[in-house]
Amino acid sequence: MGYSSKMRHWKHFKRYRKIIRVFMKYGLGYLVKLMGLDSLLPRQKRQAAKDNGRESERILAERLCQALSELGPTFIKLGQIFSTRPDMFAPAYIEELEKLQDKVHPFSYQEVVEQLVKEIGHPDEIFAEFDPEPLAAASIGQVHMGRLKSGERVIVKIQRPNIEETVESDLEILLELAQLSEKKSAEAQRLGVVAMLEDYARLLLRELDYDREARNTDRIYQNFADDERVIIPRVYWKYTTRRVLTEDYIDGVKLSDLDQITARGWDRGKTSRLGTEAFLAQIVLHGFFQADPHPGNILVVDEDHIAFIDFGEVSALSERRLNSLGELLLSIDRKDMDKTVATLENMGIITDSVEMDAFQEDFSDLVELVSASRIGNLDMNRIRKDLLDITYRYQLKMPSYLTSLMKALITVEGVGKKLDPNFNFLEVAGPMAQKVVQEKMKPGNIYGYMRRKYYSDLRPLISLPSNFNKLLKTTDQGKLNMNIQISFSGGAKRSMTKLINRLSASLIIAGGLVSSALVIQSSHSEVIISHATIGVIGFAVSLFALIVFIVSFFRS
Repeated sequence: MGYSSKMRHWKHFKRYRKIIRVFMKYGLGYLVKLMGLDSLLPRQKRQAAKDNGRESERILAERLCQALSELGPTFIKLGQIFSTRPDMFAPAYIEELEKLQDKVHPFSYQEVVEQLVKEIGHPDEIFAEFDPEPLAAASIGQVHMGRLKSGERVIVKIQRPNIEETVESDLEILLELAQLSEKKSAEAQRLGVVAMLEDYARLLLRELDYDREARNTDRIYQNFADDERVIIPRVYWKYTTRRVLTEDYIDGVKLSDLDQITARGWDRGKTSRLGTEAFLAQIVLHGFFQADPHPGNILVVDEDHIAFIDFGEVSALSERRLNSLGELLLSIDRKDMDKTVATLENMGIITDSVEMDAFQEDFSDLVELVSASRIGNLDMNRIRKDLLDITYRYQLKMPSYLTSLMKALITVEGVGKKLDPNFNFLEVAGPMAQKVVQEKMKPGNIYGYMRRKYYSDLRPLISLPSNFNKLLKTTDQGKLNMNIQISFSGGAKRSMTKLINRLSASLIIAGGLVSSALVIQSSHSEVIISHATIGVIGFAVSLFALIVFIVSFFRS
């Protein structure tokens, strides 16, 4: 073992001891045992490690948050990510973990200057003004205000020195603990803590990359380019790196500062509606949204303009995900439990181990609660609590984008109610959802979707001749050796003949559909009637043949 390896091993051992000490301090010895570290405890304390897991879930959850806060930034972030895993943690833990605050003392101005010099140059050469006092400080970095030589007011986000080394070292330890706990504990193995920690490590290392956050900001800036009501900071790429992010300073009032909003005479009802519309636009129009929209990240510029800042945590919704969500919401709206369950299975949320009768009964109660909210006001917190209970009880595999979405919507709805006690989330969300559905139902959008779906589903079939040709070429070159002996009975021969005929028919029909679609697409305005008509007729005939083919296939 080399010197550096010994030093790392010694540092890890010291960190293990600290983790054990902190967990025991807060009465979390059962976690020490779960991680397989109880052997490092003095013999007289090992019984305590077994006993102190008998407190109520709420008390243990509060203690866990205190311990994670004391252990530092990596563990705080770990807790925040755990809060998005309702399939693994009881609701009491989720609610407490969401309260974890990422607040630390700022690092010195001298360290700020050293970081800037290494990354973008000396501040005196770049900024006409630079405030040495940070606007805000967190575990990963802190924010300073400045003015560029060209006159723009900016905020500069600077990464804490050596934070990468600290985080990477802690991640190594956490992964070692996860591997150890899976060896020692069947419960840890069932939960898949190693895979979970690997996902967590990937997410946390992303947060250390300010260049990625800058790309997120720029994407959302472009998404709202045509909406004057919504302000997103512009990134200054010349002064942005992995460890420094420079963007526009936006002069506004935090959404949490209700007294200041009232003092300025702004219409709080109008502001809550605008903020909700802008956030919903990120989800349903852009499919790319801020995953952590707490009140400090939303600024009111005036009652007609709102700004979003801080895009370190984002989530993306592909067209497939949006369509699945649409199907799920539609089936819930119609109280069609069979369709709801089928959609949840297609989304990978329901596993084979779920007891379906009990699940359907509990989920039906949740659907009734959502329906009842239409009459009164939507109680998102109650809905979320029931959903967390169901997720944990039935061990549903909730995708991270879905938990991020739910958490974000609850935050937005909660802020809306604080601004305006009469705020009704459904009154804002309903018309916007209807508008999106109407947009998707336009003929051009339907045709585009069908064409994408058509080519996507038929691509394997279309490539079949090419792949078959490659197989023949390989065989012709003598690179393929096969020894197959098949003996056919009369019935088997007839079945094989029938199968070959059907395969041929399906290829011809597929060719007809593709050709007709291409004819429609390539029609020019001066010959639109003749070409389009031919294409539509060909498409209709091929589609009819396909339907007949499918019906006959299933009948047989």
